[in-house]
Amino acid sequence: MSRAPAAASAGTAVVDQALGARVDAFMSDAPRLASELWTEVSRRAAAAGPAMARLIEAARAADGGKHVRPRLVAAAFYGLQGSDASLLRRVAGAQQLLHIGLCMHDDVIDGDRVRHGRPNVIGLVEREARAAGLGAAAAARQGEASGILAGDLALNAAVLALLDAPAPASMRLRLAGAALEAVERTIAGEFLDLRSEMLAPARSEPLQVALLKTASYSVTLPLTLGALAAGADDPALLGALERVGSAFGAAYQLSDDDLGLFGSPAVTGKSALSDLRDGKRTEHIRIAHARAGGAERSVIDDVLGRPSATEADAERVRGIVTATGARAAVHDVIDRHLDRGIRAAADGLPPMLAAHLTDLARALGRRER
Repeated sequence: MSRAPAAASAGTAVVDQALGARVDAFMSDAPRLASELWTEVSRRAAAAGPAMARLIEAARAADGGKHVRPRLVAAAFYGLQGSDASLLRRVAGAQQLLHIGLCMHDDVIDGDRVRHGRPNVIGLVEREARAAGLGAAAAARQGEASGILAGDLALNAAVLALLDAPAPASMRLRLAGAALEAVERTIAGEFLDLRSEMLAPARSEPLQVALLKTASYSVTLPLTLGALAAGADDPALLGALERVGSAFGAAYQLSDDDLGLFGSPAVTGKSALSDLRDGKRTEHIRIAHARAGGAERSVIDDVLGRPSATEADAERVRGIVTATGARAAVHDVIDRHLDRGIRAAADGLPPMLAAHLTDLARALGRRER
């Protein structure tokens, strides 16, 4: 899919491999990054009793996935000559906790009971409530409320971890401030995404949602946190990281939307129906709806946002998205964002870091899950 520039020089490739090896070594312990911070939450909340302890353990168990965001923190940190491993560990863990908290809130908004192929906090607590004799509505309330509170706990713990990081006070404040600003932008993107379900596809803004909801905290923030932890304070460098993060983050979200409609659930771990049933106004849907004829547009209107939509309905929509050229158009947009991010990295970042991020971008263009 990607039409990225030609490969870096042999010398740059060697140093990129060295950076990649350091990042891989750090990420070999990725599952413990957030877990260590949950242990701190457990100690702080010990007086609240066993029910609170069970909620924290359910939240701890919600961790998973590819740990892309801590990997980006480590890439920026090592790529900008950071050396304090204990600081990196805490910052990367805080980034993962922030991601976990936002995912928990997202699950509440979307009504999801499963994440990473297993019950999430909502699903676990709801099941526990049903086992205790509560009816369906009361159990659902217990699950959803617990999902909100667990997400709050994760976000709070992430900021506390940054404020208590082993670094000078000025750095701690910059780290926490960057995280909170990213959360604000993500909330704005989530709200736009939610409100778009009330709009005709032509009036939706999926690219703006991608920039606010995904790019800000999934790519720009990890790169920024890694840079700040490494001691970077050059506005030009931080601006370059923001441009890279915005471009790659938008591409990541559009790629995720593509997998959400066309990917195999067995590979992605996500139903190919959920976005359609939720009425998500993705760029695929926006373009296809604009290009479709009357009958095809009626199909999209009928399926989009219908909780009872079937796999056959999804296949009809996939056919329209493909036949109208909407999927190819989205692939072109992904490629343009990837190319833009690669150019921004080459123009504004040290060669080793630029080469490493370029490799990650090319992998993004080929992702299947």
